[in-house]
Amino acid sequence: MNKLKHYSLQWPYILVMLLFASAIPVPAQENKVTIQAPEAVTVGEQFRIAYVVESNKEVKESVIIKNMNGFEIVYGPSLSTSLSTVFKEGKRVQAYSATSTYIVKALKKGKYTLPRGEVVIDGKRYKSDNFSIEVKDIGEMAKEIDNVDAFIKVIPSRTSVNLEDTLTVTYKLYTTKEIGRILDTDFPYMEDFYASNISGRRQSFSEEKIGGKVYKVVEIRKLLLQPKKLGAMTIPEGSITIQYSAPTGRKVRDIWGDVYDETATSEKTLQMESVTIRVQNLQSI
Repeated sequence: MNKLKHYSLQWPYILVMLLFASAIPVPAQENKVTIQAPEAVTVGEQFRIAYVVESNKEVKESVIIKNMNGFEIVYGPSLSTSLSTVFKEGKRVQAYSATSTYIVKALKKGKYTLPRGEVVIDGKRYKSDNFSIEVKDIGEMAKEIDNVDAFIKVIPSRTSVNLEDTLTVTYKLYTTKEIGRILDTDFPYMEDFYASNISGRRQSFSEEKIGGKVYKVVEIRKLLLQPKKLGAMTIPEGSITIQYSAPTGRKVRDIWGDVYDETATSEKTLQMESVTIRVQNLQSI
């Protein structure tokens, strides 16, 4: 009898605890408006701008933008919505998302701030942060790359040697901008010399100032030579084609859906000058 009475005394307490637990507020999904767009585009490019509303209630109306300074609205808004369940502070809550998408065209070079997106939820107004897009002229960027100053120096260790002597010839690349890669090389054939390539496996750039300009310098080849015969021997001309690249500032997507930074590229072919080496037969005294 006492045992039954003991349990009956617990029920009011348990009931109060259950009521208290049900009264604890479940954290709601935060209401906010964000803008999704590239930070940089090129003149004439068409791209996507999305105003995304995340809320704890369903949003059925688009974020309306009538004018965008620096851009022409080609299409939109197009509204898409979704509902998902998320866990916040250990509680399961419903999260609504509404995306208003615009397709716009960049009109002219400059930096522009997009209109802020606004939405009203439960009588309260929410606004997006400011978002700026820089419109670049890709033609000017390519022209800037074309104006890079670059050349090849052919440096012999000696210009007059004995028939039994050896000398080195070093090919150095000088450039005011870092190269992207070497596309092609046409080093001269050493018909009048026995040649051995003694280039280092890994070369790093150094800096050298010439005529007020700072050049990045790298050794691209080094040869050990021994003349085959007497006379004025010529190391022939050669050439090397290098590629420069610069980011346009925008993201592009390939056919597999991967996103990467777009670059503008330009090529330069640099000539290697010929060098004359005088080979003598000097008798030791």
